[in-house]
Amino acid sequence: MNRQRQTGHALIEMAISLTVVVTLVSGIFQMGYVFYTYNQLVAAVANGARYAATAADNDLAGIRNVVVYGAAQPAANSAPLIANLKPDLVDVRWIKSDDGSISAVNVSVREFTVDTFFRVFRFSNRPGVEFPYIGVADPKSAAQSAATRPIP
Repeated sequence: MNRQRQTGHALIEMAISLTVVVTLVSGIFQMGYVFYTYNQLVAAVANGARYAATAADNDLAGIRNVVVYGAAQPAANSAPLIANLKPDLVDVRWIKSDDGSISAVNVSVREFTVDTFFRVFRFSNRPGVEFPYIGVADPKSAAQSAATRPIP
């Protein structure tokens, strides 16, 4: 009789401990997904900032497309690299030097949310990347200077 009572206790202990273990494992998977998504955002923003550092300052749509789709001119049916990422969530800020010329470009993602089973994670102005600007501030003046430059 004592043995039957212990079998019942073991079943109850297993049910309680299994609940705890399943909750912990699912939490670990959810946090892993959040970190994975954030890492993908960091890579996408860095690629967009690299493109912005060399692009003309009036190519705002191209910069946003590089962050979201991975290409400045994506195909019409392109899917975003990261679920729920849209071009209007990408902020591009030109940083000017003292003489008024563009010295750097800052690219960030505004109010991006990652939905998980337990809660919603919100990234506000994160991730953000700043690169020195080495592009052409005015494409027309660049074309004129290239046309007037002597050929070696």
